[in-house]
Order: sequence, then structure tokens, then C-alpha cells
Amino acid sequence: MKGKIIGIVIAVVVLAAAVIGGGWYFKQQSKPVITSSQLLERLEDASELTVEKMYYTGIEEFEEGTVPLITKNSFFMKYEAVISAGFDMEDVDIDITDEQVIVQVPKAKVLSVAIDANTIEYFDTKFSLIKKTDRKEATKQVQIQAQKSAEEHANDKGLLDEADKRAEVIFKGILEGGTGGREIIVEHKKG
Repeated sequence: MKGKIIGIVIAVVVLAAAVIGGGWYFKQQSKPVITSSQLLERLEDASELTVEKMYYTGIEEFEEGTVPLITKNSFFMKYEAVISAGFDMEDVDIDITDEQVIVQVPKAKVLSVAIDANTIEYFDTKFSLIKKTDRKEATKQVQIQAQKSAEEHANDKGLLDEADKRAEVIFKGILEGGTGGREIIVEHKKG
């Protein structure tokens, strides 16, 4: 009788070990193989990823020449622009472990400053009698200056900080469902 009980206990232990071991084995086998190149394909459809936009109104001054009415030309240009911030997708790296997908992104940067030509207005326009300035060329110069000013304004107003904060939500949303159940971790690269 004692031998029967020991035999039953051994059989139960062996059966339990088989069930637990089999479950672990099948769990390991059911995890799909995911490579970083597969996930990067999901991200590389666009070379840049815009995650934040800022609408900006600015005023720039154009001035050339020194003698009023004779050689001095000047005006103020008011404009509206859209500043886009985000990431260059070529700088995004992905590492995959059995349990995690680690996305390393650079710090956000200004991707573009688009000045709406329909919003440009000129004020306090003064042109000289002798030295004529081509208004189109002067406007091009001021637009280059305006783009630099808008980019600096974006940095001052926290646009890049907000883009960095949104990176986690955006990248998790893009990769969700394609990681084989792995946890997605978004980190900012150092430097």
C-alpha cells in the first residue's frame, strides 16, 4: 500500500513537471521572431517624423544703404509661419531582446519653417531715389532671416522639449502590434 502511494505521488510529480515544462516550451516557441530591420521598415517609410507644430507670427526688418532718400532702402515684413519639429528617421535605432523593443531616438530638432507667402505684409517701406533695390531679392533675404528667427523662437518657446516628450507616445503607437507582445521602451540618445 505504501508503495502504491509513493508510485502515485511520483506519477503526479512527473505529470506536473511535464505540464509545466511543456507550457514553458510552447510559450517560448510561440513568440514570433522579430528583427530590428522589420521594425525599422515600419518607421522608414518617411525620412522625417514630425511630432509637434507651432504657428508663429514674426516681423523682420530689411535695411541697406546709409543715406536716407539717397541710398537707404528699408521695410518691415510681417509674416506667419508653421514650424515643424521632430526626428530624422535615419538617426533612430532599435534593439530587440526577448522581452523588450528598445527604440533610441535623437533629440528633436526643427525640421522645417514654412512661411505662408499669402500672409506677408510690408510696413514702413522706404526706398531711395538713386539706389533701387529689387523687392523680390530683398524679400528673399528677409525670408531667410525670418526662417532663422522662427527657428530660434521655436527653441525659446519649448517646441523641441514638447516634441521630445511626445516621442514615446508616437513611437509606441507606430510599433504597437508589430513587436510580438514585447514591451516597447523609448529612450533618448545621449549627446
